[in-house]
Parts: sequence; structure tokens; C-alpha cells
Amino acid sequence: MSKENIVDLVGLIDLNYKGFVKDTNAFVKQWYEILYQYDFEDVNKRLHECMAMEQFQYQPPTLDYLIRDLRKIQDKVDFTKPVYWCSICNRCFNDKQVYQKHFDRCSSVRYILKQTKKYCGKELDKRSLYTMPDEEFELRYQKLLLFIHEKTDRNWEKECIEHILKPPSAEVAKSFISNMKI
Repeated sequence: MSKENIVDLVGLIDLNYKGFVKDTNAFVKQWYEILYQYDFEDVNKRLHECMAMEQFQYQPPTLDYLIRDLRKIQDKVDFTKPVYWCSICNRCFNDKQVYQKHFDRCSSVRYILKQTKKYCGKELDKRSLYTMPDEEFELRYQKLLLFIHEKTDRNWEKECIEHILKPPSAEVAKSFISNMKI
């Protein structure tokens, strides 16, 4: 779950329980520490169910109550169906498209962490890179690629970055990969 999803949940609570949310940023930060591990649809559904219950007419459910019967995202894999395994972080998925999107982000995050440490001497927060909105992540990733393209002295790395920024035809990509010497 992303921070934007949590902002939506906190907004729903604030709308239905006037005066309960005093500091939205602190509330979002605290909930994010736990909820990033859960699926937004599951938590949102559970919150709506709780809000319909009589015991929560004047006060929202606690976070622990809200997630007590929910499964974390990584625990939602059905091993009786086809499973796709991420070789980078060891997470499993049943949906191939979800896996592919995750794998693309996961490999990009790994590259960002390695290159930021190499070129800037900084360590970034891995979790924030995974939960960052796609548009923001893509923008930052491209900025880093341009920075590395400018700084690197390895021609093959420059060419790889050029192919990421402007994907070549299938023939050119195949030729590049077959001739690549690292």
C-alpha cells in the first residue's frame, strides 16, 4: 500500500469521525509503518465494514483491530496456482502482470541503490523507492540515468542507458546484447 492510499484512508476517517484526526501527517506516518505490508482494497473494505458496525459509530477502529484478520501481501500467494518468483527480493506472485511490474520496479530499485551509493556516497531508503508513486519513481529514475550517463566512463553502460531512455528496435537490441562485453 502506498502513502497516497493511506492518505485516502485517513481522509475517510477524518470525514466520518470529526475531530479524531488532529495531525494528518503524523497519522499517515504511523499507519504507513504497518499498512505498507497490506493490500489497500483489503484494508479499505475492512474499514468500511467496521464503520458500519455499531461499536464504531463514534470512534474509528484501532489499527490493530482493523488489520487483525487481514493477510499481508506477501502471504497472499496461492501455491496451488502458477507462482512467479522474484529472484531479487524472493517475493512470490500468482499474477504474471503484477509480477512483471514488481520485477521491473525491483530491478530498478536495486540499480538505483547501487549507483546512488557508488556515485553519490549516499544510501537511500529502499522502502520509499518501492512505495513511491510510479510517475515520481520514473522521473527520479530517469534523472539518475542521465546523471550516470554523464559520469560513467564505460561505453557499454552509456549505451545501455541510451537504450533504456530511447528503446531501440528489436534487431538493434539483439545485436547490442550479443556483442556486449562487460
